[in-house]
Amino acid sequence: MRLNVVITLLTLAAPAFAGGQFNDWRSGDLVFQESRSPQAAAIRAATGSAYTHMGIIEVTEGGIFVIEAGRVVGATPLRDFIARGTSGEYSVYRLANLEPEAAVAVLAASRSYFGLPYDIFFRLAPDAIYCSELPHYAFRSIGRNLGTVQTLGTLAINHPEARGIFLSRWQDHPDCADIDQQACWNVIQSQEIVTPASIAGDAALEQVFSNMKP
Repeated sequence: MRLNVVITLLTLAAPAFAGGQFNDWRSGDLVFQESRSPQAAAIRAATGSAYTHMGIIEVTEGGIFVIEAGRVVGATPLRDFIARGTSGEYSVYRLANLEPEAAVAVLAASRSYFGLPYDIFFRLAPDAIYCSELPHYAFRSIGRNLGTVQTLGTLAINHPEARGIFLSRWQDHPDCADIDQQACWNVIQSQEIVTPASIAGDAALEQVFSNMKP
């Protein structure tokens, strides 16, 4: 009996990072994954992180959804979101002391971007939205500035995979009209961005689960 008690206590004390599935979802949680999109390798190379996509959790009576910037901004069933990630792995982060009313406000702010297209240029401008830009705006609506605004030039965008994805799109870049490729590359390097990695690294967030391999 005493041995069973010890085993039970050890199990309860075990961290949530060991694997398996997470069951304590709350609205306003942030879920990160390594996506399998063509640009994921470029994001990973530029940021040095496996977090290449993310979204905001919404818990409803009809199920759990991820509000995300996919092809367009919208709500995706959690199961589908997880299935799209590499090996079905993900990490969950939570803002400490996020009140239910504040979570409702965050979700309302994120829903105000529904239908906007994905921003393949990663510009910090609300006419098109990339994945980590969405929570950056949504949490700003409650006075929380999650993540660090960086310039692309401070990331490892000269890595061949990262540079390749940007230069493959330069001619359509909104800020590169009437300039050549080199001038556009200079513009791109000074462009501001909020990455998934910088949001995950925000001191206000706590990782409450991960089954992603180190």
